[in-house]
Amino acid sequence: MIHFITLLAALGCGLISGVFFGFSSFVMPALARLRPAHGVRAMQSINVVVLNRWFLGVLLGTALVCAGLSLNAIGNWSAPGAWARFTGSCLYLAGPILVTKWYHVPRNTALARLPPESAETERFWADYVAGWSLWNHVRGAAAFAAAALLTLALLTLSGCTRPLSPIPPPGSSTAVERLSELGIFEGELVKQVPRSGFVAYDVNASLYSDGARKRRFVYVPPGFGIQTSRDRWQLPVGSYLVKTFSFPRDLRNPAMGERLVETRFLLRTEEGFRASTYVWNEEQTDARASQGDLDVPVSWIDLRGVRQNQMFHVPSSSQCAACHEGRALGFSSRQLDYTAEYSDGTHDQIAHFAKLGLIDGPPPAHWVLSDPRGDAPLAARARSYLDANCSHCHGAGGSAEGTGLFWDLEHTTAQELPSCRSTRAIDGRDRVLVPGHPEQSEFLARMRAEDPSVHMPRGPAMVADQAGIALLSAWVASLRAQSCER
Repeated sequence: MIHFITLLAALGCGLISGVFFGFSSFVMPALARLRPAHGVRAMQSINVVVLNRWFLGVLLGTALVCAGLSLNAIGNWSAPGAWARFTGSCLYLAGPILVTKWYHVPRNTALARLPPESAETERFWADYVAGWSLWNHVRGAAAFAAAALLTLALLTLSGCTRPLSPIPPPGSSTAVERLSELGIFEGELVKQVPRSGFVAYDVNASLYSDGARKRRFVYVPPGFGIQTSRDRWQLPVGSYLVKTFSFPRDLRNPAMGERLVETRFLLRTEEGFRASTYVWNEEQTDARASQGDLDVPVSWIDLRGVRQNQMFHVPSSSQCAACHEGRALGFSSRQLDYTAEYSDGTHDQIAHFAKLGLIDGPPPAHWVLSDPRGDAPLAARARSYLDANCSHCHGAGGSAEGTGLFWDLEHTTAQELPSCRSTRAIDGRDRVLVPGHPEQSEFLARMRAEDPSVHMPRGPAMVADQAGIALLSAWVASLRAQSCER
């Protein structure tokens, strides 16, 4: 839908720009060559005829579309082309609309009252043509620039302006377009067996990604170590974080294997993190670098034997960067303090990293997330879910930090919950969290919303997390009931 609306706005801006260009290039110069009385009569006639439903429909209809696009862009600033949609829409509203209302309408009204044969016609007409033409140039240029920016936004949405973002193998500076050329996995790529130097790892609370399963790997260049801390860890330049997304073919029969969709990368550079994604082919033999921002159809058979079909969104590198904001989100003490099975027994992941020489030492005392699908107490699982899925925006350094609404583990204690906090109403719910009443809580309404400009958490997810909604609803219901009436 946003593609179609952007196309309408671009066409409208282009049409209006063409009309203004015509007036600037030949209509007003031609009228200026007439005797003042004749010029006034001609312009008075034009100003009457122009007030027809076709011209006004395009002029004002485009304004309405641009107003909606600008609001959509603000609400989805991390989306591809959002800045171009916002800037283009604002240029149209400022030029063809505001300039017309501020300058041309009053001048045209004054002209309509002027008798063509009056004594002041000659002086008025000369001033009118000069001023009217100048500001017509301005609004025409604004409409043209708006059309150009909205066209750019449309191309960006369509993927036409996003180049491939391949990355080089470790130790090389030459980017490669095939996953097989990166030399990360041994044997058949689909089996995801990491080669020496790449270490598999997992996290306590995984970010929901439309139900996709994830395999994670980390690489640190020889001679360097990861700097641990009580929160996010700092990876040295040349490090790779790798994540493969997949869907089971048949939940009833794990032996049927999985369908791999994409393998994402974060490569640590001197400037920060460079994002890239490689999309798997249908044969599951290799993956190629992709510009991203595309929807891949996936299907599987659920436990009832029913085939499920959905779209999985592969984000563009700009979408990745908008969420990560120069950070490796899940590579932190609270996520990596995880107990797992290894060839030498069961022990915590951080000790495993230390044994392999990946880290500079154990982290200081830190918070630890619980598995939202595990058997920890309800509150611990719910708060961990919020931390993993929401705090990268609603937390220190996140894009929603300015709201003061934090969903990390530290700020969801009983004393710091946003209980009864007023907010913009979603489906009639205008309180962020109403203790004891999940049906009245706005943040849960956002999680259920299908409108991407309303839905939370923001990001590439397209399918509501029903298990997460159920978990958080049970947690809110378990809180001591509180009335939030004004």
